[in-house]
Amino acid sequence: MTTPQFDVAVVGAGIIGASCAWECSRAGLRVVVLEGGEPGGWATSVNSGHILVEDDSEPRFLLTRLSVRLWNELSAELPAAAEFERMGTIWVAADEEELRALERRHHFFSSRGVPSEVLDGESLRREEPNLRPGLTGGLWMREDAVVTATVVTRMLLERVGSAGGQIRTGRRVEALQRSSVRLAGGELVTAAHLINAGGVAAPALSPGVPVRPRKGHLAYTEPHPGFVRHQLIETGYVRRAHDLSTDSVSFSVQPRPGGEIRVGSSRQLGIADRSVDPSVVQAMIDRAVEYMPGFRQFSVRRTAVGLRPASGDGLPLIGPWPPQESVYLAAGHEGLGITMALATGRLIADHLVGRNSEIPIDPYLPKRVLSDLDSGSTPNPPA
Repeated sequence: MTTPQFDVAVVGAGIIGASCAWECSRAGLRVVVLEGGEPGGWATSVNSGHILVEDDSEPRFLLTRLSVRLWNELSAELPAAAEFERMGTIWVAADEEELRALERRHHFFSSRGVPSEVLDGESLRREEPNLRPGLTGGLWMREDAVVTATVVTRMLLERVGSAGGQIRTGRRVEALQRSSVRLAGGELVTAAHLINAGGVAAPALSPGVPVRPRKGHLAYTEPHPGFVRHQLIETGYVRRAHDLSTDSVSFSVQPRPGGEIRVGSSRQLGIADRSVDPSVVQAMIDRAVEYMPGFRQFSVRRTAVGLRPASGDGLPLIGPWPPQESVYLAAGHEGLGITMALATGRLIADHLVGRNSEIPIDPYLPKRVLSDLDSGSTPNPPA
């Protein structure tokens, strides 16, 4: 039997694939990364770069908390171009019911050692004076950060190359076969293990993988330094973001270096084109005006569209994919790909080399969706 050229072949060079390659390389494995386009050219290039801990389920909490810690450890090594900043997030409550929901989140985070602070209406206005009057308060997550993920992706891939790994771009991957990847033109790259980190393209390489595109828009205003001081998100965002049965627009704004304001957030399930829908952009601006009336005077100078890879149950697929021998999945992170990237790479590497993981991998293992596939049902609700 021919000895594989590599221990691991990572298909996809976004932030997820780069993180997997970096962690596998650090674990002493021989790594090749295969990418048909430019590294970080898809979902990694169109996102808010938001790094945060989520609390809506125990598996999401554990994975995001681990990844935030890994981001904090890496932050000292990031170049200035990565624009890593702990600007903090304020979740904004529009009424007393939402404020009570934020107080429950505060109690949860406090019990798990994650710093948070409940703000009353006056304190909220003091932190963000351009929010409209009458908002009841907020939850301040001081340690949340933002980062330019494309820069980090390139940095991690450079480290893989410096450690002896190979980065091959510009050749489309046609198929994953047993211990080999077939490239356009027929070339085979052999590896003991294959990692499918193809984002929304993951199902094309691993049939049956329940990942679907969820289209999202971002808008960037002209510079208005100081108008927004933190990442601001409405309390209802989490519920809308995790509801795969409907499209949604939520208030989410973020100050950028140079004074631009990045405005989100939209979600449209099952739409795979990357064209800009002006009505969606306008809906996002209208939502921003509801919370910050000053946005009515701002001009949008540019827009961007990305496709989030969404799984059916809100958890990413991390680990072996039983229908394909030797294939691992690192897919389905939806809007948390940047946050979860480093923890995903760590879990994959731990599993491959037989190390104990800091958190259990079981909730994220892809085998959990196979019963749905065998029964003929779909783990993804219809668009």
